[in-house]
Amino acid sequence: MTAEQPTAGTSTMTGTTRCHFVEDLNGDLVLITADGIRHAGVLVVRAFPLSFPQGPVAVLDAGGRELLWAESVEAFPPETRQLVANQLAAAEFLPRIEAIVSATRREPLVWDTLTDRGRHRFQLAATEAVIRHPDGSATVTDTAGICYLIPAVQQLDRRSRRLIEQSG
Repeated sequence: MTAEQPTAGTSTMTGTTRCHFVEDLNGDLVLITADGIRHAGVLVVRAFPLSFPQGPVAVLDAGGRELLWAESVEAFPPETRQLVANQLAAAEFLPRIEAIVSATRREPLVWDTLTDRGRHRFQLAATEAVIRHPDGSATVTDTAGICYLIPAVQQLDRRSRRLIEQSG
């Protein structure tokens, strides 16, 4: 792993083959660099979680500064890869809507949905809470700030598609 020269108080390491991760007693992730420096409380995040979920990941320190960049989880050594994948899975909370059972027609807009995590009823954050993406997916935000993913709107049943149209 090589480290770039720090600029403005930051340094970003590139490469993943000479670093490794451990979990501390609290289950928090610790990055140990090739030179033995320990970075406690790091976060592993996807660079493009919606548009390219299998793509690049970054390792951020507790202050949100990027420490490491990898083109994918597969770039990590095998002994580290599963720990990184587990951390990503635990951090990602993006329920997928599989069907819309019912939706109110007046504000406040309330949807009763079937998600990959079970049945869930929520109030949409606003009439513009449904955002369609160029790839055919859509995201919906509720009043609690939780974002839901509809991976492919056109693959939903006809009733669900109609309720989406009526809601936004």
